[in-house]
Amino acid sequence: MNTLTKRLWKCISYCFPFRKKKPNDNAVEEIEIKQESLEKQPIEANSERETSYEVNSERETTIEANSERETSYEVNSERETTIEANSERETSYEVNSERETTVEANSEIETSNEVNSERETTVEAKRKRETTTKAHRKRKAANKSKSTRKTAKKPNVSPERDKLYCDECVSRQKRCFKDQVKTSIAKKKVFWTDFKRSNDFERGLLSRGWVKKIAPTFNAGPKKTVFRDPTYGHKIISRYDIQPNLILTRQRIELHLLKEDQITNHFCRVHATSKSGLCKVLRQWCLSCDANPHTFFPRCYMFSKINEKQAFIDDFTMTAACGILKWVLRTNGKSLQDEVIPSRKEKEEKTAICMSDAKINNHGPARIVPEDIIVTALVACQFHLYDLTHEDEDDIICAGIVDRKHFISDYYQVMHHGAHIQNSDKYVDYCHQLLCKLRRVNPQLDIDGEKNIWISKPRNLSRGRGIRCRNDLKDICSLGREWVVEKYIERPLLVYGTKFDLRQHFLITDWYPLTIWFYKHSFLRFSSQPFTLESLDTATHVCNYAIQKKLKNAPNRHPNLPEENMWHSDEFKEYLCTIGKEQVWDSIIIPGMKKALIHTMKATRENVKYRKNSFDLFGSDFLFGENFQPWLLEIQYKPGITKDTSVMWKIVPPMVEDMLRVVIDYKDDPNCNVGGFELIYKQF
Repeated sequence: MNTLTKRLWKCISYCFPFRKKKPNDNAVEEIEIKQESLEKQPIEANSERETSYEVNSERETTIEANSERETSYEVNSERETTIEANSERETSYEVNSERETTVEANSEIETSNEVNSERETTVEAKRKRETTTKAHRKRKAANKSKSTRKTAKKPNVSPERDKLYCDECVSRQKRCFKDQVKTSIAKKKVFWTDFKRSNDFERGLLSRGWVKKIAPTFNAGPKKTVFRDPTYGHKIISRYDIQPNLILTRQRIELHLLKEDQITNHFCRVHATSKSGLCKVLRQWCLSCDANPHTFFPRCYMFSKINEKQAFIDDFTMTAACGILKWVLRTNGKSLQDEVIPSRKEKEEKTAICMSDAKINNHGPARIVPEDIIVTALVACQFHLYDLTHEDEDDIICAGIVDRKHFISDYYQVMHHGAHIQNSDKYVDYCHQLLCKLRRVNPQLDIDGEKNIWISKPRNLSRGRGIRCRNDLKDICSLGREWVVEKYIERPLLVYGTKFDLRQHFLITDWYPLTIWFYKHSFLRFSSQPFTLESLDTATHVCNYAIQKKLKNAPNRHPNLPEENMWHSDEFKEYLCTIGKEQVWDSIIIPGMKKALIHTMKATRENVKYRKNSFDLFGSDFLFGENFQPWLLEIQYKPGITKDTSVMWKIVPPMVEDMLRVVIDYKDDPNCNVGGFELIYKQF
C-alpha cells in the first residue's frame, strides 16, 4: 500500500470514526451521542474539505513528477525536436490545473452553502419552539382568567381594584352591603328617584348612609326592586316589599298613595307657578290684605276671561296717555327727576333733534300732530288720578277719553313714526305736575316708558317658548284665550348696555306653618344682543337661557360680557362695586326679592293641597328697574338645575347639598349648618 492510499484511509477513518456499542449503554447515552455528532458535523465537514485539498495537491505532485521523468527521457533522446511539444504540454497542463482549481472552488462554495442552510434551519427551529411555548403560556393564563370569571363576576371598576376581586373578597363585600341595606331599612333611610341626572342628590344621600331603591316606580313590589352597591356594583334582590322613605321625582304623585312618614318633593295645586295662576292669585290676594302687588309684580291680564280683555284695552289707553306726557317732558328737556327748565334756544335745538330722528326712523318727512292730543292725555290722566285716590268711583277712564280710536292713531304717529306734537312746550309744567302726582300713587309709572310695549306669553308653555313683545293694540287683542299679557319693563337696569334677568331659588318645607328658605347664591342670564326699543326681537328682550343658547352673540357687544351669557351673583356684586353701587345689593335688591316671594307664597298658600313631610325647590325670575328695584316676572316649579355652564357647576352641587341639610339634617338637629339657605319666613 503506497503512501497516498494510507493518507486517504487516515482521512476517512478520522472523518467517520467507528465505535463499538457497549451492551450496558442506555437510551440516554445514544441521545447524547447523536447530539454530539450533530454538533461535530460542521467541524468534520471543514476537516474533510481540508484533507481533500491535501490529497488533490499530492496527486498533482505525483503527476508532475511522472511527467518530469517522461519528459527527461524524451529530452535525452529528442531534445531538439520535442521542445515545442513540451511547451505545448506544459500549457495544456496549466489549463487543466486551472480547471481543477475552479472545480474545487465551486465544491467548497456548495459545501459552505449547505452548512449555512443547516445553521439557519436550526435557528428557525429554536424560534418556533420559543413561540409555541409563549402561546401555550398565554392560553393557560386565559383559561385561568375564564375560570375565575365564572366563579365570581367582576363589575366595571378601575384597574387599581382588580386585585381585590377574589372569591373571598367578593363574598365579604356582598355581606357588608347586605348588612348596610338591612341597617338602612331599619333606620328608614331608603330613597327612590327618577331623576336622570341625580348624581348630586345620590352622592349626598349615600354619604348619609342612605341606600337607593332601583325600581320603575317608587311603590314597586319585591320582584322589580333591586339594591345596587355604588362602589363595587353588587346587586341584591329584595325578597319582601320595601317602600322608600324619601321620594325625589319630577312627575306628579297621587298623594293618597303615600304614607304619612314618606318624604317627597311634591306639592299639589301651587297656582303661582303658572303665568295665569300667578296673575290670578296676586289679584285676589290684594283684595283681602293691605299689601299692593303692583309694587313688585307688573300689571298682567288673562285673556281667558271676558272682562280681562276690556280691562287691558283701558290700561293700554291710559299708558299711552301717560306716554304722551312723558314725551312732552323729554322733548322739551325736562324729566321727573330734573326740575331745571331749559331755555327757549335749548328747546328749539331739542325739537330739531327730535324732528331729525323722526325723519331717520320713518325714512321720510315727519308729520305734525295737533296739540289736542296733549289736552286729551292730560284730561285722561287727571281722571285716572282721581280714580286711584277714590276707589269707589267706576268707569272714570272711559269717560276721560271719548274718541279712543282717534287718540290711539295720533299716539302711533308720535311714538311709532316719529311725528312731532305742535306747541308742546306750552304744556311742560302741567305735564310735570300731573306726572309727579301720579308717581305717588302709581308705583309702575317709571317702568312704563313711552312706547307702550307689552309682552305676550302662552299660559301652558315654559322656557321662553312663544313669548313675544308687542306694541300694537289691534295685534294684542287678536290673541286668543290661551294667552297672558303682561306689561313690559321698558326702562330696565342694563349691564354694559345689555338686558338681563336673575334666577333666584327658594325652598318651601311646609305650608302650615308657611316656611320659606331663601338661597343666598343666584345667577344672571344675559341677552345675546344689545338692548334697544327700536326692535322688538325676542333675542333682545327675552333672556331665557333656553332661547339665548341657540343664538350667536352680537359682534358689537361689550367685551366684559360673558360668552355663555351667564354670571354668578358674586360677579354681579363686583360689577356694582365698579359703578359705585355696592350698597344696593343688601339694601334694595335682596330685601325686594324676599318681600316679593313672601307675599306671593302667602297668596298661594290658600289653594295648595296640604300634606305634611313635603318640600320642593322653586325658581323665581326677577328683572330690575333703573332704580335697582326688583320686579317678579314668574315662578318656576321644579326648575331645571342642569349643569350646562360653568356658573351652574358652581351653584348646583352646593345648593343640592344644602337642600339635603335643610330637609334631612335640620329635622334631627335644628342647630345644624344649613349652608347657603336662610330661613326668611316662618308663620308661628
